[in-house]
Amino acid sequence: AFVRAEGLRIHHVDRGAGPAVVLIHGASGNLRDFTFSMVERLVGMGLRVIAFDRPGLGFSDRAPARGWDPAVQARVLRAAAAALDVENPVVLGHSWGGAVAMAWALQAPQDTRGVLSLAGATHPWGEGVGMLYTLAASPIFSGVTRQAARLMIDADAPEKVVARIFRPNRVPEGYAAYIGVDLALRADAFRHNAEDLTHLDAALALQAPRYAGLPVPVEAIHGEADRTVWASVHAEPLAKQVAKGRLTLLPGVGHMPHHVEEAAVVAGVARLAGLS
Repeated sequence: AFVRAEGLRIHHVDRGAGPAVVLIHGASGNLRDFTFSMVERLVGMGLRVIAFDRPGLGFSDRAPARGWDPAVQARVLRAAAAALDVENPVVLGHSWGGAVAMAWALQAPQDTRGVLSLAGATHPWGEGVGMLYTLAASPIFSGVTRQAARLMIDADAPEKVVARIFRPNRVPEGYAAYIGVDLALRADAFRHNAEDLTHLDAALALQAPRYAGLPVPVEAIHGEADRTVWASVHAEPLAKQVAKGRLTLLPGVGHMPHHVEEAAVVAGVARLAGLS
């Protein structure tokens, strides 16, 4: 389904009834990452679950100005949630979505029940994201350059890309086909994703110092074996920095805890939603 927010069409699923939980996916992804299994699990616990395609990815429109900014994406998704009459949600952000979830809480602490940063990118790490993504994000490079970058990044085939994201864990049966990797390789989505990745470090350098004043409960759940977003750079400082922080490190788990240790993630949502 689609909802209008700031003149943009935002794609979402909205299921269940009860305390609201908003799910925000990571880079190169879409809301199917959550509908694969976790949405039904949360709905079965008596929660209302709203999963969004982030602006510019999946089937959601991109904001025309600073669309790569986690704060802009949070603002648009908050407007979309308001249009759906969502009140006082738990906001879960995975990977890049963790930056958006934290921006959401900073913008509306009085209307955010809690944040779950799931393998979340929440702090600056001070390194680039690779030349191909930087080129693809640049406005001075042509569509031909972007096409070449897409082909080079996609040379592995989607299954290998997905396997890298899950390392060292096994990819669930049927996941690669279900998620629709090709959605992220469409020209617009690829450019938007490249912009998101290229600008995130600088955006987080501005955003992260503000976490200390946040009154909202924050759960940071992170795999110890995550080599995409490192717990030592993101989850560990986040849990210390916020007033009501809780850190859960999962031994042997990589970047996709919600598929590998779903019970631990669901338990974190339940704590924030007041179900446990």
